Amino acid sequence: MHKEKNPIVSDEFLDELVKEINQLYGEPTEEQFKETIDYDVE
Repeated sequence: MHKEKNPIVSDEFLDELVKEINQLYGEPTEEQFKETIDYDVE
């Protein structure tokens, strides 16, 4: 995968966004996390 030199949003911004979403809605359970990975493989 090619990484852009000037991405629209930084990795740091996305990390903070994930933290905020998880605080608001709760972290995904282990089962939900595995389901997401399984869908990505297909």
